[in-house]
Amino acid sequence: MQPVPPVSLRTRLRACRSFLLTPGSHPERFAAARAGDAIIVDLESTVAVADKGRAQHAALEFFREKPEVDFVRILRINSPHSVEGLRDLLVLHEAEGRPDAIIIPKCQSADEIRIVADILDGTRSAIGVLPMVELARAVFVAHFMADAHERVCGLFLGGGDLAADLGAEGSWENLLFARSRLVAAAATTGIAAIDVPYFKPDDAGFKQEASASRRLGMTGKAALHAEQLPEINAIFSPSADTVAHARSVLAACAAAGTGTPVLNGHVVEPAMVREAERVVAIADRLRNH
Repeated sequence: MQPVPPVSLRTRLRACRSFLLTPGSHPERFAAARAGDAIIVDLESTVAVADKGRAQHAALEFFREKPEVDFVRILRINSPHSVEGLRDLLVLHEAEGRPDAIIIPKCQSADEIRIVADILDGTRSAIGVLPMVELARAVFVAHFMADAHERVCGLFLGGGDLAADLGAEGSWENLLFARSRLVAAAATTGIAAIDVPYFKPDDAGFKQEASASRRLGMTGKAALHAEQLPEINAIFSPSADTVAHARSVLAACAAAGTGTPVLNGHVVEPAMVREAERVVAIADRLRNH
C-alpha cells in the first residue's frame, strides 16, 4: 500500500487559519507568508504561461527548505487536464523537496481526484490533496470530492471563477449557497474548509466577510496580501472560553477511556471531539508563538 497523508496532516490543516496565496513566479514574496499559518504557492492563474517553468522551479526550491510542523506548505498546480498540470505532477516524482499538499484547480469529480492520487502514489510520499471548488458542477459534487481518497485533506473555495461560471457577482450573498455546501461537505470527513480570498480593496468588507465565513463554519481563509494575515488569524482564533471548553471535552474523553465520554451530563459526540481538537491545536500554536 502506498503512503497516504497521516491524520496529523488533516489536523494540521484544520488548525490553519490563514493562507497566503502567492505566485510561484515571485519567490521574494514567500517569506511574507510566515505571518500566517500556511502558504499556497500558485503555478496556475496568477502565473503567465511564459513564467510557468520558472515558477515551478522556484516553488520546488522553496519546498527543499526544512519543513516546519506549524507551517503548512501547499502547491496549487495547473489543471491536471493540461500539459502544464501533468508536468507539475510528474516533477514531484523527482523533486528533492515536496509540499505538504497540492490544490487541484477546477476539480469537478471524485474520479479526477483519484487519478491525481494514483499519480502521487508514485512519489511514495504523503502529499495531501485539496480539490478546489470553483465550478458550478463542483458545488453539487463537493461531498463526493471530500470522500474521494485518503489524501483529501481539505476543500478550497474558488469564488472568482465560480461567480463567473454562475454568471453572478462574487458577493457574500451570491456565494452563500456554495460556501454552505463546501462547509457541509468538508464536515462529512472532518477536513478543512478554506474560504476564497477577499478581492476588493475594502478593509471593512474584508473583515465582515472573514467573520461571516468563520461563523458559517469555514476553518480558514486565504489572502492575496500579507497585510491581511494577522486580521484573519485574529478572526479565526478561538476565544479563551472556547479553548477552555475544548480542553474540557478532550479531558472528558481521556477520563472515559474506552467508555462513552460525558461532560456536564451530556454525551460528547465525535463531531465535538473533532472541533475540540482543532480549537486546542490553534490554542497551542498561539501559546508557542
